[in-house]
Amino acid sequence: MSKTLNSKVEKLQAEFSSDTLHHALLFQGDQIQQIEHGALTLIRSILGMGQDQNEHPDLFHLRPSGKMRIISADVTRELISELNRTSNQGGAKVAIIHEADRMRKESSNAFLKTLEEPPPGTFIILVTTRPYSILPTIRSRCLQVRLETTDRSIQDETWLEWLDLYKNWITKLLDRKSLKNDRVSPLFAAYGLIERLIVINKSIADQEWKNFSKSLPEGVEDKEKDAIETSIRKGIRSNLIRSLIDCSRNLIVDSNIPIDTAAAKLAKVVTIAEKITGLLEVNLKDETAFEYFWLTSLRTWSAKA
Repeated sequence: MSKTLNSKVEKLQAEFSSDTLHHALLFQGDQIQQIEHGALTLIRSILGMGQDQNEHPDLFHLRPSGKMRIISADVTRELISELNRTSNQGGAKVAIIHEADRMRKESSNAFLKTLEEPPPGTFIILVTTRPYSILPTIRSRCLQVRLETTDRSIQDETWLEWLDLYKNWITKLLDRKSLKNDRVSPLFAAYGLIERLIVINKSIADQEWKNFSKSLPEGVEDKEKDAIETSIRKGIRSNLIRSLIDCSRNLIVDSNIPIDTAAAKLAKVVTIAEKITGLLEVNLKDETAFEYFWLTSLRTWSAKA
């Protein structure tokens, strides 16, 4: 954990030790796996678990399920039933809601009373990267804990090579003299970049899921695994897009291109990237989204000032 993340978790651990820890916590940040790691560190203190332990008889998980990554009202009610039972080991009980923004309205409403008045000795921890997608009535009942997660820039060699090709592509598009003599090559280059990006995206996500799946506890259902895998793939995709925008911004800052001209084009490209990120959230296919981004970017970068 980063120093900032670690210090916030330590503060919460101290509050638990002094019996002043709020019963409902909303952990939020940019990297879901790092936030969950911070939440688990606190949970281990509450339940007296060892540093390497991930499971406990009084730790209950509520995860999204299926490709659509939904937390349904039915599984939410099952959790409520578990929390209303006597503690298995006579101490505290903890529920962790993974990707709490995936709770449907019906799920959230079913959970409100338990969140407001949990059974004695019960702590509820919600984890999310999208706090404002959670109902305000849920957020208002939680102590919000913002964790500053560490940089997770992708260091995959094929990705770094791809970024170099991308920078060269933009540079050529911004060279009006070169573009006037050859407007065809950048179009073919765009399709080549798209195809390579789709392959790289899948390769990195496959490896990330393979590594993460080894650490999953026993008893996680297939539908929950599908949701976790989808979340991991979404996270990789978002990191790639974020890295791509950072690369574009750095190129413009470091180039000799008139800043007014370049900044306006960069702003449009960032807007396009944000748009496809939103479309990907509603399950638009990667291939379609990336092709849209590239062809729109091609028009933006190559347009006259």
